[in-house]
Amino acid sequence: MRTLALTVSYDGTDWCGFQRQRDVPSIQGAVEAALSEVFQHKVAVFCAGRTDAGVHAIGQVVSFPTPNLMPLDRITWVTNRLLPATIRIRRAQDVPPNFHARFSARFRRYWYVVQSTGQPDPIYGRFRWQQKRRFDIAAMETALTAVQGCHDFAAFCHRLAAPTGSTIRTLHRAFVRPWAQGVIIDVQADAFLHQMVRLLVANVLLVGGGERPVTWLEELLQSRDRHLAGKGAPPCGLFLMRIGYFSPTVNPRWGSILEKLNDEMLFG
Repeated sequence: MRTLALTVSYDGTDWCGFQRQRDVPSIQGAVEAALSEVFQHKVAVFCAGRTDAGVHAIGQVVSFPTPNLMPLDRITWVTNRLLPATIRIRRAQDVPPNFHARFSARFRRYWYVVQSTGQPDPIYGRFRWQQKRRFDIAAMETALTAVQGCHDFAAFCHRLAAPTGSTIRTLHRAFVRPWAQGVIIDVQADAFLHQMVRLLVANVLLVGGGERPVTWLEELLQSRDRHLAGKGAPPCGLFLMRIGYFSPTVNPRWGSILEKLNDEMLFG
């Protein structure tokens, strides 16, 4: 028996989200169906992050056990032939048997892409939140500084997976990347609450547009009131970019293998 980890990219526009659901098309369902045919046994995958409907991925990671010894390069090629064009396996990697795509992860990194344009584009609109206004990047950077670190992010949570779940998360980094057509909000944390990134984005854009003071994110954080945060940004601009796993300094046995999962080219 071997354990495999796959790096998966997808355009989430036409899918109900990653997680398998009854009677609606999901990324997980499509991936499992293709892998089950390739390996000739039922495959159930674990993912690093359950992206919502309309959210995209560059570096999603899934893992699963299999007795099949098919070469890694053939796994990618054969599986992609069976998948729809909006889903692709970018890499297959043998990993230790106790590796788990979700529970072995030490961070998740997301980008949210905002395009400043007066002419909405029907093609790029699938992958960007198109806005007519421009933003004060310095004000947005100042606002994001206040929410970095370990905090209770209850105000930035649409709903908990379980009523007893914790809303405490550690936001490792949060900053704004300017680009020729707008901005990219780059965030990385140990884990994210449901719609946490989209709520952060919606509110930091209010700061960048001059509709809220630079203290706004800190005020929301301290309030722990989800209703004050309003509506989250739409899913179209959100990308799961990268999943971080253990480095050699944390666990030498895993490090040299698992760090190979993290050298994917990033969007941009």
